[in-house]
Amino acid sequence: MPPRWIHLLLLLSWLLIPAMADAQAYNPMFGDKQNQFALYAAGSTGEGDLSRMGSTLQIQEDLGLVELQYAQPSTFFRLPARSSIHVSQIIGLDKTQAVFGLMQEFLLVPNFEHFYAGLGLGIYIKERKIDGRVDSAFTFGEKLFLGYRFDNDFGLELYWRHFSNGDITPVNAAYNFVGLGLVKNF
Repeated sequence: MPPRWIHLLLLLSWLLIPAMADAQAYNPMFGDKQNQFALYAAGSTGEGDLSRMGSTLQIQEDLGLVELQYAQPSTFFRLPARSSIHVSQIIGLDKTQAVFGLMQEFLLVPNFEHFYAGLGLGIYIKERKIDGRVDSAFTFGEKLFLGYRFDNDFGLELYWRHFSNGDITPVNAAYNFVGLGLVKNF
């Protein structure tokens, strides 16, 4: 059986295949630009449950998320999309955790000039600290976003973010965030 890192490499390759598609089609997230930086800030969405070995604990989520994203336009099954790299910091619970990952985001509402709405799916590696939330370094991420591009250079996004490990360990209370992002196209 091949080592685990080969499975991760194959999964990364599969996620990035749409990035190699023809990105010359109009993309409402980018206008006529081909690169994008975004800075996101978010807060947790409330309380969470933690289950381990039959007991359930209530955890008050007092977490924040700061995230830097670099993206390029792509297509995903002919929908306008972006392939992105994320570096994030989860802050709270007297701890901080760094998160790094890749995401493919595609538009669910692709036919507007400046307005867009979409969904992102990605894979992430986070610091494996005992925090009572997610007991693994490998996580999956989902993102729903609603954005408005003011001109070719700047946009604003409202988003909901979820990190979990897909129940690959007994502890998977997940992280959920709602926030805003400032987008710069160049």
